[in-house]
Amino acid sequence: MINLLKHYNSAPAELAEAIKNLNLTIEIQELSNHLYSNIKTSAKQQQRATILDNVNPYTQTLTLHCTDDANISVRTLSSTSSTVLYSVPGHSILFPVHSERFSVQLYGIEGDRLSLARRVTVTDRDPLLIDGRHTLYECVPSEGPTPVLVGSINLPVRSADISVFDRSSLRKVAWFPHDDSAARYLVSLELLEAAQDPEAVRVAEELIHHYHPAVAWKAFQIIDQHAQDTARRYVPLLRKLNNPRLDQLLERRSEAA
Repeated sequence: MINLLKHYNSAPAELAEAIKNLNLTIEIQELSNHLYSNIKTSAKQQQRATILDNVNPYTQTLTLHCTDDANISVRTLSSTSSTVLYSVPGHSILFPVHSERFSVQLYGIEGDRLSLARRVTVTDRDPLLIDGRHTLYECVPSEGPTPVLVGSINLPVRSADISVFDRSSLRKVAWFPHDDSAARYLVSLELLEAAQDPEAVRVAEELIHHYHPAVAWKAFQIIDQHAQDTARRYVPLLRKLNNPRLDQLLERRSEAA
């Protein structure tokens, strides 16, 4: 499976087709054994760090392989539904473990709202490819007594955001960066701004080159507060990100100037 990721991580549809020829249960077992072996043979402090990095008890997810380009994980289906729905940036391929089929509810992403789409069944011979730009998915809770394991390959887009939608209204209620570094930089810029740190502009001029639109925009705002002429020179740089929301914010700033 990892070898396939190296060949097809830029071609999600071809990857989804290629994994049909694998015994996915054995692949997951081998990745699990490899992770366990790494944990068992490492120092105790490193063991704890690895477990914290790879286990998410809230989503009942175990990450078996993770790089900047792709990750492989397995999780158990929850027996309850959350009050909110989360988008998953990038492409995701869902597949069953132990050949236990499961159902997935799909939603169309239409700006700040979701539309209820179709429900599909995922099997060994029919893994499900999802484009996170247009579709949000939710695995339907298991009704049987035995936990169902869901395998997932995600090909992330680091510059994209995770959107949060209310289950009842299907309206977007929040968002946060998918990329941990973007989240850290956003918090850092906000703290510098709140503390009125004299170095805030210098830091902002470094971070305005960040690829994530939210980081670049926050950096631009800080520069604009202290030196509008300098900020104006960075507008072409922000335009190159080709982000519709960012372009809209720049237009509003230009009209208000």
